[in-house]
Amino acid sequence: MQKADGIEIDIRLTSDHHIVCHHDENTLRTTGIEKVISETTLNELKKLDCGGWFGASWKNERIPELKEVLRLLPINKELFIEVKTKEEIVPFLLKEINDSHIDMNQITVISFYSKVIETIKKSVPQIKCNLLIAFEHKKIDMAKLPNLVKKIKADGVGAQNHQDLNGDLIKSLNKINKSVHVWTVNSRKQAELYLEKGIDSITTNKPIYIRNHLEKLNLS
Repeated sequence: MQKADGIEIDIRLTSDHHIVCHHDENTLRTTGIEKVISETTLNELKKLDCGGWFGASWKNERIPELKEVLRLLPINKELFIEVKTKEEIVPFLLKEINDSHIDMNQITVISFYSKVIETIKKSVPQIKCNLLIAFEHKKIDMAKLPNLVKKIKADGVGAQNHQDLNGDLIKSLNKINKSVHVWTVNSRKQAELYLEKGIDSITTNKPIYIRNHLEKLNLS
């Protein structure tokens, strides 16, 4: 199992082709003002307070651009960039990564959109890309998944924490040299079970809690 510390961010494209870090399609939840990211300019978004809802000390925080995050990334951290839009963002994303001069080994792009993964791998094969799958939102034909992953040249799969993410599925992807990752695991017991199944990495909201538990298992 991978032990490197990683940070995950979600990205979207503004109407004037800037990349910002924002999970939701619009800004209502984080700013109290509803603006659709794809229909709003960067300048308009930068006027919004996205921190006040979280607490007084966060007031007047602004929605960050991807390039701001890349400048701050420590050399010992991995960055998982979830692309929340379709492939129209790809050329702008690749330019941001290239202009940052960051070590590409620190970056993994993840997306539910297979075309995003395929487009990136065609342009810059050395960027790691994982296809995301959610069992509860879409019926997935597991028999066809390995072929899809091979076709788009993904490096692996990031799968929802779900009973269908079983040992057989993990083995079928490992057999074609694809890594398998799981999100979001916050229970020690579940983390143990995935470790036994041969998962490559775990995404969690409790990184210190889960890491300390798994490291104790390895020492025992």
